[in-house]
Amino acid sequence: MEKNNLLKTIITLVILIAILFLYWKFDYSKNAKNITQLKAENDKLNTQVNEARKVAASFKEFSKRLKVLENQLRIANKMLPDSQLLEDALDTLTVYANKNNVKIMNIKPLSVSVTNDYANLNHEITLNANYSSLGQFLTDIGNQKRITKVKSITIKPLKTTNENLNTIQVVLTMSTYYKGSGAQTKTGEGKNVKKKK
Repeated sequence: MEKNNLLKTIITLVILIAILFLYWKFDYSKNAKNITQLKAENDKLNTQVNEARKVAASFKEFSKRLKVLENQLRIANKMLPDSQLLEDALDTLTVYANKNNVKIMNIKPLSVSVTNDYANLNHEITLNANYSSLGQFLTDIGNQKRITKVKSITIKPLKTTNENLNTIQVVLTMSTYYKGSGAQTKTGEGKNVKKKK
């Protein structure tokens, strides 16, 4: 009787071990591979989520910086027109001359310098003025939105003063800058053309 009980217990243990072995062989090992793959995918997704969180956190800062850059570009576009617009430059020069009691005697175009991104028109301008009006005129030229550069200036006294009390003759070389490809400048496209409003 005890032998039968012992034999039953041994058979039961063998059957249990066989069941556990078969479970491990066919079910658990297959699921273990799936679990490993799922853990790897989970780690990958966590990394992507963390990166997305960083991007989302910096989006506000990026938006602010983008607005600042857009404003700077808008200002730069006003300072660097799309074409030569020589009439506009001369109109502005005339307005500042009249405002400051400066008489424009002569405007002589000199050259056009071209790079890939911008070009500049060089002029020699002869003025009659006094020192105070010349200073105000140059200040207005320097403070305008469009980029204009006075490259050289020569001052000599006038032999005879006129009724406006202009006492000096000024010869200055001035450059006016604008956007546009070198090809457009060399062929003269856009030259002296005002934009339609």
